[in-house]
Amino acid sequence: MLNKLREATEVLHKEIEKDNLAGLIISNKITLEEYKLLLLQNYIAYAVTEQEIALRLPSYDAVKFPQLEKDLILLNVIIPPLDGFKEKFTVKNEAEAYGAAYVVEGSALGGMLIAKELPNCPSLAAIEKHSFFNGNRQNINGWKEFCKNIKNRKFSSAEEEMAVQKARETFLFFSEIFNQVKLDLQV
Repeated sequence: MLNKLREATEVLHKEIEKDNLAGLIISNKITLEEYKLLLLQNYIAYAVTEQEIALRLPSYDAVKFPQLEKDLILLNVIIPPLDGFKEKFTVKNEAEAYGAAYVVEGSALGGMLIAKELPNCPSLAAIEKHSFFNGNRQNINGWKEFCKNIKNRKFSSAEEEMAVQKARETFLFFSEIFNQVKLDLQV
């Protein structure tokens, strides 16, 4: 199942990554305002997806959006209501929750790489603590738990297709948030 999810989303994943503000962290060129926008975009995407996943996977631990919320509060960024975003993403069953969780939990691996570069970004030097991009190895525990759970679960053909489709939709939802949340939500 993991290979099916990976193969089905590989192209989407690469397309979304190349246009994401996180690339400016990797190149050490991000400004403070761009960083605030990146955190806000991620907060919206994770808050909506994690809450939906948790509805269908009771053991799911939604930890990413609270970390992002802490960062936004620390940086005095106004957090908008999620009402307009929540209707754009729903998870209808457990199989879809696994597809969405694949995207959300898999992001922790990239977050570790990003965290390593934050100290090299001059415009972020005044930020003493990062909650989301904190570089803590425990961040990948959710990914490990997800992998264990998905390997132990038997999926029917229909459920496999639902999970794959929801993983694609989750990447597209993140992309939509990254493209939509710009200057219309002042940072």
